[in-house]
Amino acid sequence: MKPSIITLIFIAVICGDVFGQTVKDSTTQTSKDSLKKVIPIFDLGRIEPYSNSVTTISSDDITWKDYRSCYDLLSSILGMYIRDLASVGHANQIVINGIDDKNVSIMIDGIPMNDLYTGTFNLWNLPADMIEKIEIVTGPQSTFYDGISAGGTINIVTKNYFNNKAYTRLRYSQGVDGYVQTDAMFAQNVARDLNFSFGITHYGFGSNKGSQNYIGRFDNSNNDAWNIRAKLRYNISDYFNISYSYLYHHTWTGLNGGVNYYSTPTIYNGLDANVDNSDSYEKTFNDFSTVTVAFVPANDSTQLITLTGYYFDKLREYRDEENRFGSNGIFKKVDYSSITKGIKAHYVFNTPINRFSIYLLAEDVNRKISSPNRTVGAMDVLNVGSFLSLSGFASVRENSLSYGTEENITLSDHITIFGGITINGETRASTLPSSYSRNEAITKFETGVQISMQHVFDSRISFFHQIIKNPIMIDTTGSVNYLKPNQYIFDGITASAHLQWNDFHLEGIANTLQQPKLIRNNTSILLYPEITLDGSAYYHGLLAKGNLDLRIGLRGRYTSHQTGMRPFDEFGVWIPASIVDFGPAATMDFFAVGRIGDAYIHFIWENLTGSQYLSAPVYPMYDRNIRFGVAWEFVN
Repeated sequence: MKPSIITLIFIAVICGDVFGQTVKDSTTQTSKDSLKKVIPIFDLGRIEPYSNSVTTISSDDITWKDYRSCYDLLSSILGMYIRDLASVGHANQIVINGIDDKNVSIMIDGIPMNDLYTGTFNLWNLPADMIEKIEIVTGPQSTFYDGISAGGTINIVTKNYFNNKAYTRLRYSQGVDGYVQTDAMFAQNVARDLNFSFGITHYGFGSNKGSQNYIGRFDNSNNDAWNIRAKLRYNISDYFNISYSYLYHHTWTGLNGGVNYYSTPTIYNGLDANVDNSDSYEKTFNDFSTVTVAFVPANDSTQLITLTGYYFDKLREYRDEENRFGSNGIFKKVDYSSITKGIKAHYVFNTPINRFSIYLLAEDVNRKISSPNRTVGAMDVLNVGSFLSLSGFASVRENSLSYGTEENITLSDHITIFGGITINGETRASTLPSSYSRNEAITKFETGVQISMQHVFDSRISFFHQIIKNPIMIDTTGSVNYLKPNQYIFDGITASAHLQWNDFHLEGIANTLQQPKLIRNNTSILLYPEITLDGSAYYHGLLAKGNLDLRIGLRGRYTSHQTGMRPFDEFGVWIPASIVDFGPAATMDFFAVGRIGDAYIHFIWENLTGSQYLSAPVYPMYDRNIRFGVAWEFVN
C-alpha cells in the first residue's frame, strides 16, 4: 500500500503554491499573524475541551524533554510503566496500574487508533514533533472516551498553525549503533485564513546494507521508518473552521525475538550474542485521512461542536524468510490488513457550574469480515460552589454499557480529595488468536488526595483497586489453567511530588502494584514489577546574561524484580514470560537541553553507572548510551 494518488497530488499542488508566492495580507489582525501555534477555536482536537481536569503534556514541555518517541514522553506519568525493548521502532508495552495496552486507548485528535488485530498501537509511528498537547486519563473516567478502555486514554492533539510568515522547524538527533532521527516541518498561510503545514520524519537504526547483514545493536535489530504528515485548515471565521489532516508511515523493522538466553553465555555482549530469529521482520504501511468541521453554535464560546470523518488503511506484513545466514528453517508470510471508515460527532457545553459532553462514534472496520462499532457516550460535570465537583458518565458500545462517577472535594486552596469508580461492561481484546473469545469486564475504584502550593510544591497520592473478570491472556504454551481464571485483582498505591526552589527542581513518582501470582510451565511468574520509582533533580533557568536557557540534571529509575512479558512477533502481541526472573534494577541518566537563540541543543547520557538490566525478557537494555542533537526554528 502506498499513499493515495489524490493525496500526493494535493500535497504537491499546495507545496507549489507555498514556495511559489509570499503571502501579504494587510487586513489580517496582529494576533492572527503570530508565529505561535494558534487556532481560532480553542481546544480543538481535545477529548476534554474547556477542562483542566486531565493530565497534559504541552508542546513546550516536549521541547525540554530528552525524547526519542512518545514512549519517552509518557514514561514519567504516574501509574504508568513502559516496557522498553531498547530497540528503535519496536512497539513497547504500556501498562497502567496493572492493565496492559490492549485496554489503553490511543487517540489522535479524539479519533481512536488502536489496531483491530492486536488492540494496541505503536507510538514510534507518531512523531513527537507533530504534537501540540498530550491528554492522559488514567482514573475511572478513562473508559468514557471510547466505551472500552478501562486502563487509560491517551489523546495526541496535533499542532495547528496560523501564520502569514513562513515557519520552519528542523530537528536532528543521533546516537550509538546507527541511531538517527530527523524531522522537518513547514507551515504558512497560503491564502487569507487558509493555512498549510507539512512535515516529514525519518527514524533509522542499524544498517541493512552490504555485509552488515541487517545489524543494529544485535543481529536483525535494525529499523527504517518514514512518516509524512500534512494539514490544511480553512478558518472561515473565528467560530467555524474546516481542516483536512493526512498521516502516512512506512516502516521496516527487524524482529529478532530477543537474545537466546540458553545459547548465549552473556546476553549483554551485543553482536556476540545469539538472537532467537535472524531473518524475521515486519513492514507496515499505514494511511490515515481525516476531515474535521468545527464550529461554535450561535457564536457562543461556551459551546463547541466537532464533526470528523476518517478513513484508515492499515497493512502489516510479517515475514520469516530463509534468505540470511543462520536461518531458522521456518518460512512464513502473513499479512494483517484492515480498512476503517468512521465518523465522530462531539458536543461540549460549558458554564461555570456545569460542563456537559456527549459524543457519537460510528465506524466500520473491514478485514476479512466487517466489524461495525457504534458508541455513544455522555458525561456531566457539576460544580457545587467552589468546594465540590461531581461527574457522572456512561457510554454504550454496541451492547456493552460502561458507567461511573468521579468526585473532587476542595478542602482549602491547597488540599483536594478525589475519588471515583467505573464499571466497564466490555474491554478491547486482541483478535489473535481468535480462539480466545471472552467478554472481559473491569471494575475500577480510586481515591486519594492532592496537595498543591503554586510554584513551590505539588504532591498526589492515591489508592486503587481493580477487578478484571474473565481476563484474556494470550499465550503459546497450550495450557489454559491460568489463562482463563474467573478474575484478576490488582491493588496499588501511586504517589508523586514536585518541589521547586527558584530555578531548582526535585520531582519523583512511586508506584506499587499487588498482582495475582500465576503459573506458567510449572514456574511462578510475576507479569509486572511490584515497585517502580522515577525521580529527577535538575536546574532550569537563564544563564550567560539571559542568552542561554538551560535545563540540566540527573534522572534515576528503579524497578523491582519480575518475570515480565515478551512480544510474540508474528501476531504483534505480548505474552507472559517464564524464561528468567530479572531485577531489581536501578539506573541513572544525565540530561541537558539548552536554548541558544533559535536553536535547542540536547545531550543525554543514559545509564551513567553501566548497570546491566532488562525491561523485557530477553531484550537487554544499554549499559551506556549517548544521544545528542539540535533543533532549529526558522521564521520567514
